[in-house]
Amino acid sequence: MSNITVIGGIKGKITVNTSEQLMAAAQNPAGISAAYTGTGRNIAENLGRMGADAALIAAVGSDFIGKAAIAELKRLGVDTEYIFQIDGQNTAMNIEILNIIDDLVFAVDNRDVYECVTVEQLEASMKALGDSKIVAADGSLKEEVLKYLAEHVTAPLFFDPHTEEDAKKVKSFIGAFDTIKPNRAEASAICGKEIFSEEQLMEAGQWFADQGVKRIFITMSGGGVYYKEGMKEGILRPEQVLGFANEEGAGDAFSAALLDGIVKNMDIEELAAYGMKAAAIAMECKNAVNPTMSRQRLEQE
Repeated sequence: MSNITVIGGIKGKITVNTSEQLMAAAQNPAGISAAYTGTGRNIAENLGRMGADAALIAAVGSDFIGKAAIAELKRLGVDTEYIFQIDGQNTAMNIEILNIIDDLVFAVDNRDVYECVTVEQLEASMKALGDSKIVAADGSLKEEVLKYLAEHVTAPLFFDPHTEEDAKKVKSFIGAFDTIKPNRAEASAICGKEIFSEEQLMEAGQWFADQGVKRIFITMSGGGVYYKEGMKEGILRPEQVLGFANEEGAGDAFSAALLDGIVKNMDIEELAAYGMKAAAIAMECKNAVNPTMSRQRLEQE
């Protein structure tokens, strides 16, 4: 198996940008774009573009959307052996309709296939998971799957919550994760503490450390990241205000950089800086993953 194994979601995304006032029961002119997203998939793609030795475990439908998602990741060097194509299921999809000022008007979402990543499938992959240097899980996984990973995987575990609701799944066993990377709202959902000030960040960081988490990173949108490992802690601010064109993609790029850096044995301060560089690159475009992401860019910048 690869040095880094990511377990999480793959989703197709269709975005409709209307160019005129929306009219019901009518053909509305619009720009329509399609792309792939999903926290686990985005992390894996970033790792592939960074040149890291990475694999993805996920579930897709046996439709052309799932097949194309696998082909794209494989082209980028990601090990796709354990991406399961489920007969009778559709690959997860999200459709967003935006108005003429890019505000969300309507959205539909189907993630049913995420439920097809099961404990039984992970049991069959357990030796490969054990051979990885680090295993990353995103919060879209079922709680029973996350708990199984926490109880059975011998490699260090990394957790990216994905959403506040998903973050709550691991509250009772958060200490099983070696490294976590929630944003402030997700961290608050897990620890049950308000996190607005620097003092509250440090209190939350200590709470996670007391549970057994080794490395804690709490991201603050464009405002930087709080980090803690042992007695080392701090807040790394960006050198300039970051845009908000791609906040979700920035978080996934940050996670990918942390995983790459952990395998390289970077210390906590180096990891925070490496993650910030990746987030800044991700925010340059609206794609889920910036196609110019590379290890060369990370090291240069």
